[in-house]
Amino acid sequence: MEVDLEATETFVLAMGNNSDGQLGCGMADEDDDKVFSPCELHAFDSVGIRSCSASLKHSIWLSHDGLVYTAGDNDSGQLGRAGKRAKPFKIDSIEHMPVESTAAGNGFSVLAAKLDGRLMGVGRGDRGQLGMGGADRDDKERVKFSSALDEQLLHISAGDSHCIALCRSGKVLAFGENKHGQLGVGDFVSTATPKPVPTLQSRPVVRVCCGGSHTLARTATGLLWAWGCNEHGQLGLGDLKPRFRPEQVKAMRVSRCVDVAAGNRHSLAISEKGLAFAFGAGGSGQLGSGGIAEAEPYPKVIEALKEIGTCLQIACGHSHSLAVVLNQDSLKENVYAWGLGSSGQLGVPRENLHEKKLSPLPQKLRLDPSLKVLNVCSGPLSHHTFLIAFRAPGAAESSGYPGSFPGKEALSPLTTMAAVVPMRHSLHTAIDADELLHTLRSLKGSEGIQQTALVKAVGAAFSSVSVLNASFRRTSPLGTTAESSGVDLLKVRKAYHTLVFELRNAELINTLGRATVSICDELSKQRVPTDDPETLCVFLVLFENPLLLAEHRTSLFAGFHVALQRLTAAVLSLPKDSQKLLFGWLKHLPSEYFGRVVNVMQQYVTYVLTQPGQNQSDVSAAVILLSTLWDANAEMDGILPEWCFQSQAISQSSDLQEHYRQWQQQQSLVFSYCRYPFLLNAGAKRRLISFDVELRSQVASQEIWAKMLREGAPEDSFQRVLVYRVRREHILSDFCGQLWWRIQNQPESLCLPLTVDFVGEHGIDAGGLRKECLHLVLREMYTKTQVFVELDEWPGLLWFRPACDSQVLSVTAPDQTAHDESWVEHLPEIAGAIVGLAVYNAIYLDFRLHPLMYKFLMQGPVTPTVEDLQGLHPSLYRSLTSLRKHDIRNLCLTWSVRLPGANEDRPLAGKPAAADVQQEELETFIAEYAQAALYAGDGEQIRGFVQKALLCMAVGPAFRLCTAHDLELLICGLPYLGDFKDLELSCKYENGFFPDHPVAKVFWRVVHGMSEIWQRKLLLFCTGCDRVPILGLRALNFVLSRSTADLDHLPTANTCINQLNLPEYPTEEMMHIRLHAALEHYTGFGFA
Repeated sequence: MEVDLEATETFVLAMGNNSDGQLGCGMADEDDDKVFSPCELHAFDSVGIRSCSASLKHSIWLSHDGLVYTAGDNDSGQLGRAGKRAKPFKIDSIEHMPVESTAAGNGFSVLAAKLDGRLMGVGRGDRGQLGMGGADRDDKERVKFSSALDEQLLHISAGDSHCIALCRSGKVLAFGENKHGQLGVGDFVSTATPKPVPTLQSRPVVRVCCGGSHTLARTATGLLWAWGCNEHGQLGLGDLKPRFRPEQVKAMRVSRCVDVAAGNRHSLAISEKGLAFAFGAGGSGQLGSGGIAEAEPYPKVIEALKEIGTCLQIACGHSHSLAVVLNQDSLKENVYAWGLGSSGQLGVPRENLHEKKLSPLPQKLRLDPSLKVLNVCSGPLSHHTFLIAFRAPGAAESSGYPGSFPGKEALSPLTTMAAVVPMRHSLHTAIDADELLHTLRSLKGSEGIQQTALVKAVGAAFSSVSVLNASFRRTSPLGTTAESSGVDLLKVRKAYHTLVFELRNAELINTLGRATVSICDELSKQRVPTDDPETLCVFLVLFENPLLLAEHRTSLFAGFHVALQRLTAAVLSLPKDSQKLLFGWLKHLPSEYFGRVVNVMQQYVTYVLTQPGQNQSDVSAAVILLSTLWDANAEMDGILPEWCFQSQAISQSSDLQEHYRQWQQQQSLVFSYCRYPFLLNAGAKRRLISFDVELRSQVASQEIWAKMLREGAPEDSFQRVLVYRVRREHILSDFCGQLWWRIQNQPESLCLPLTVDFVGEHGIDAGGLRKECLHLVLREMYTKTQVFVELDEWPGLLWFRPACDSQVLSVTAPDQTAHDESWVEHLPEIAGAIVGLAVYNAIYLDFRLHPLMYKFLMQGPVTPTVEDLQGLHPSLYRSLTSLRKHDIRNLCLTWSVRLPGANEDRPLAGKPAAADVQQEELETFIAEYAQAALYAGDGEQIRGFVQKALLCMAVGPAFRLCTAHDLELLICGLPYLGDFKDLELSCKYENGFFPDHPVAKVFWRVVHGMSEIWQRKLLLFCTGCDRVPILGLRALNFVLSRSTADLDHLPTANTCINQLNLPEYPTEEMMHIRLHAALEHYTGFGFA
């Protein structure tokens, strides 16, 4: 049950040494200065106490409204007022200034103001323990204020003569005596000025506490850090050597801490599972082990508490310890105490103590069963104890989670003003998403001091590396692993959405924007410690910031590009292992989170390239980070598709050709987009391939002319090499025979632009005839030969038919000097050559090979594996792999098999067809069968196809930029038809037509009403190919021209320029009939 402390009547119980009135219950008898049974402090009957601080001779109490009360010895003025007091009195001089946190040291008191986080101090300052910048001597009755600090203090803790402060920014400051290195600043020099602890920079510290001369700190992920005096092993590091820098307590790394406490020479910790650990001095039994130990340098579980139940809270005095434990049987909470008890600090009768002095094992305090103890308090020098409790009918239920006591720790960093709705949780310096959303929504529409406080708090929290590292964490488990960061990114996204879009506060958004720039600047300038994954969580939170996305950033926050520039630099400065871990966390989450990171970087690249005045060199850093993300995506088995990494801005850049030239010349010191081909879409790669083709065509033309001149060839020889003369009725034989002749006799001619002349037809090949020719040749090759077979399990996709015995009649060509009749014996090679010519001449084919073939074209026909078979023949794959589960001796398997698409059986691996497959030969049988099925037999067909395809592509450097998917797009165009409204918007009009012409409007109404089949026929009729270009219908350069032909004529087309010649049909019905008739009966170029 969550308890509202401010609405609940709390009271304070005190016990222990009262020789100087430090218990606050008065002094009845100077000879009886020890209180063994908890007594209630009636001075607080009308005051709600939030926390207590105890030192050797004085105590401090802090109320919910920020008022400070003190009692005890006042020899050094540590009470903040005149005279020694045996009962609590308020410090009137700071009544106007509410306090957030208090700490009591040896003869001094330090406070942290709630409104501005300022440090206040009173009492001894001879060793700099007040943090006032000088060795302040005793100054009774006056509370001193520190000069303005850059940081606002959230929590403060004091030892004998040193102090540690935790700031709202997550930074840890230290001041005072440093004789044992307890300040953690890397030396043994005392200081009167608060100094940051460098080792804890950027770490998600959520709790600090001081021992007598040592210090402990806990992070949000449950890591424990310790430094300072270690004479008795109180640091838990396994030895007795002091440390002047924080060092991680590795013995607690697996257990993960949720709470820590420090005594004079011993320490306690609670693990995530509710186990209590103790280490350090045990001479008074304060370790709870049942024995007396001078030194215990390793954290050991307190077995006595483990047997009772789950430990929820701990506290340490000088030589005694306390814990609140949830009994696993009764489910009730009880307070246990052990260690030195001669002054009554354990709250148990004297006769229950060993030799009336100590208790080496935990003893339960006998308290009223109706009491709910909210907080146990003591101090590293104190011999007394306080309990903050409340009385409720039936007693309150426990949350059951270790360390989850309300009021135990300071408020969230967003609670900066008393007017702001309070938020409580078990963490310091961390944003809890649920509490943040509750607070933000409760303040929606509010004005004045509440909004000012909120804006200030948001700016402080979201500009701190430590705070964001500690924030938005899941409750359990605490730690980070290779699989999980522990950050709830859904809550991060919700929090940002509320801040930016729900509140709609311009000042708040600007503050969040400035905080984002500030934190990115800090990350880029100060190297983030990478010895533990917990310091990388800030990057996950930052990439979720909507101000970094294009649709929001320009309108809401103008400085986003500065933040992204610095964030990019910070990520790239991380070691490779840290980058791999950071992005590897996203592998185990929905792909949208990894996609957000990629999207942010892509839009940053677009902004820099498209906005004037931007530093173009920033693109290189962003591209390098995108390369890292690309590699991470590959290791994640491609959770994002390739197109997510393609940059439209780079693909359309006017500098792309120059980048390609530099890359082609292997200028290693010059940045080039072409080193990162994943950035380029297929259209950009098409442009670069076309650039290559143009250069190769010029070189090939010059070489052929020079060769003919040397050999004295006839003048028409070049024309015969350049032009394919084909007859429509014999197009397969004519074209394939001429193509095979060129491959065998003049391969350099394949680099010339493909030119086709249809015998007996009028038409100059400006692009349309070659498209039509290749389209018809492939259609006849599929229908008249048996080279290809349609895959049963992948309708519409083709593969090679095993053992092709195709019989094709070779007809004499019109140009016998450039024709080779042996082409019929090389159909797979011819098919590959046609595909290569299509790529080289930028022609799209309706030739839908299985994607595995494109992989072979890019990588060569490498030896296939059984796993490759799953994509081509899934049923066969399942059948083969299932053989491993059976005893094949009962299956009568032989080495004779029938491959998919074949008409007869064939033996495998040179084995006799009738030979049985033995059990020890099973894996060989499976591998041979898979390879034969993938290769469609012996593989000669596929090897020939690939070899000739690459030959006719005239593969250059640009080709190496392509992926298998890119190659599929280069050959087949887009797999989908797209929206014909894009074609209408990009259409050009000639010979009197214009967009609003009545005939043009009727034409587009008819086209938009067509099915996909008829729309593809229209593309085929007008362009010679029914495939959509890579860049979509807008890139087709379609022309609608008015024809002067009679109305009884059908439309005609000039496929070389993608032009449709349309008579002025007066009605939509006539337009529909004439257009469909032309598309239905189209058989040749310029049909009319």
